[in-house]
Amino acid sequence: MNYYNKETHPDQKYFLTEESEALLEGVQPILAEVVRRAVAISDIEIQVIHGKRTSDDQHEFFRKGVTQSAAHSAHLYGAAVDIVPVVEGRISPEFEVYDEVAMSMKFAAQDLGVGIRWGGAWHCDDLTKYEGLMEDLQNWYIEWCVENGTRLHLDPHHFELAT
Repeated sequence: MNYYNKETHPDQKYFLTEESEALLEGVQPILAEVVRRAVAISDIEIQVIHGKRTSDDQHEFFRKGVTQSAAHSAHLYGAAVDIVPVVEGRISPEFEVYDEVAMSMKFAAQDLGVGIRWGGAWHCDDLTKYEGLMEDLQNWYIEWCVENGTRLHLDPHHFELAT
């Protein structure tokens, strides 16, 4: 299904930019379709900032402190994307807006029968199976990290295929 044609879907509010579509080219097709579906059903604009990465890209992101590992990432296999909410033409840093993005991704993945994992709550192996608010899920993740002595790593723009 093509969610991006303004002529065939005139009621759709937001569409991916050409740059976002280009970033989805190396991503596994089912994950790219989840992103497209999320954009189609979202009440806020969503754009892609990272898709599949090369090993060199991953090492550079690690060197800059952007990622936790130089060698391991679902991005290396096209199994992860980083997406951001855009409000009034600018990327929004507010966590509340990322909750909306996560809900759109959850519903899109459910529609397509795909399991996804969210960087805003790493302890939840499949976001589609969680019933509740994203804010509560993130708070649960924070509590889980404290209780388990695990270093907190919130990455709310990251989504990957569930394994």
